[in-house]
Amino acid sequence: MNKVFRALANSSRLRMVRILLRGPLNVSEISTVLGLSQSNVSHSLRKLLDAEIVIRKGRGSWAYYSLDRKNPAIEIILEGISTGMKDIENYENDMSELKICYDKRRSEAREFFDRVASELDEVSYLMPDPEGYIENVIDMYPEGSTILDAGCGSGELVLRLGRKGLNAIGVDQSSEMLSQARKKMASDCCSCNVELRLGNAEHLPIADSSVDGVIAHMLLHHLSEPSIFFMEASRVCRDGGRCSVVELLPHEDCDLKRMQGDLWPGIDKGDVMEWMASAGFKGIEEIVTDVGRIFILSSVLKERNIDG
Repeated sequence: MNKVFRALANSSRLRMVRILLRGPLNVSEISTVLGLSQSNVSHSLRKLLDAEIVIRKGRGSWAYYSLDRKNPAIEIILEGISTGMKDIENYENDMSELKICYDKRRSEAREFFDRVASELDEVSYLMPDPEGYIENVIDMYPEGSTILDAGCGSGELVLRLGRKGLNAIGVDQSSEMLSQARKKMASDCCSCNVELRLGNAEHLPIADSSVDGVIAHMLLHHLSEPSIFFMEASRVCRDGGRCSVVELLPHEDCDLKRMQGDLWPGIDKGDVMEWMASAGFKGIEEIVTDVGRIFILSSVLKERNIDG
């Protein structure tokens, strides 16, 4: 533990840990939020890595740092930092800059999809073919259910849901993507039970406990804070509602990341399982598919304690 306490005996590194409590950040983001040089940040991160307080995932400009919670002793220390975070210097400024950082991520993702909405289908060949797995996901939901397609994009999945006799709500933060979806709906006879709404998957424009299921199809790698999505999914689902995730495994495909406007180079399956469980979803199961480069997880929302 000597390395741990030596690493944390520094105000800059304490501030670093404090902002990483919110979620992963890259060197550039940490530098901007804390107002420190990238060389200073890189040096401090090496100290935190050596003390096994943080972990690094990805390569080069894709590398993100997050807190390593595997060690119970370090987890206790992190809880202490979380409880006393306001007592660490520069609290107000750091939290303000961190909010700006996350808002910038969301804005860049929205602007990307607004810009390429009419062309995105042309580069779909870079993604795994949904024909190999999507019916397995849809078949989990009984006919007549109301299903939310979070990050519906140009509407392919939300229309499939409608054709299967499901009431579908598609939400996307890009008005241009929704415009493309409406064009497809105009020529589809099953679009009468499909509704489209403009909104962010991290702040869903859906009432509490109002849907029977939520599907996140190739969504998480575009989100500023993927973990927040599952809290929203839990909020909008009725008790026993199902949440299904189809996501890219971590990868190093530069063309895919660039042409699809990805924020994250794939998502760690273990992270998703933790986020689901923390949001109240239970019985997480993995759906086996022959399609490579993806994973599919599905789980149901446990009954809420109405007494609090």
